[in-house]
Amino acid sequence: MGSGALFANGMLPEDAKRYNQWVALREVGLDQEKINDIILTNKGLRLDPSTYLSKNYIESHLKQFEDGVSIIQSEYAYNRFSLTNGFVGVPDDNSLFVLPKSLCDQISTSANGNISVWEKVLGFDDGYFANGGGLVRIDVDNIDDLHIRIPSGNEYGANSHWLPGGFTDGNVPEAITDTIPLSNAEITHLN
Repeated sequence: MGSGALFANGMLPEDAKRYNQWVALREVGLDQEKINDIILTNKGLRLDPSTYLSKNYIESHLKQFEDGVSIIQSEYAYNRFSLTNGFVGVPDDNSLFVLPKSLCDQISTSANGNISVWEKVLGFDDGYFANGGGLVRIDVDNIDDLHIRIPSGNEYGANSHWLPGGFTDGNVPEAITDTIPLSNAEITHLN
């Protein structure tokens, strides 16, 4: 057992997970200096993740999404954009931030109706969802035609919380898909 694993064993589970994620990124060459360089690059000019993440890292990361993806939106965004347009995502750049469906189930259970938990783990400012009239969960089981990939940070939906490596600043794995027709999704209103 390596010293890193021993170090992580003495941490709270959430901290150990974050530490192990950091170790994995360091092992593929994404250290804090490189992360800072990417973040400080203007949106629209950031490198494709395949230029700084290994093929094995990317494949391993995207494997977490094989059993389906979930999207969390405010009621306002869902009614104003998704329901009106018949799809979820940003048509301007054909992108949509998603999280693994199985992890969304876990977050939903632990949040127990507390919208601020969703804001924290998904990388949004405090009050972002609370001011939107509640939450809508959109689930898609079949990801075959979604063109799933690791975010570059150039996506329209990438906010100031975005980090390179495929995790939110709340330590939730994230990916990007193409826009998704609502007819291919299961919609749940969370209260």
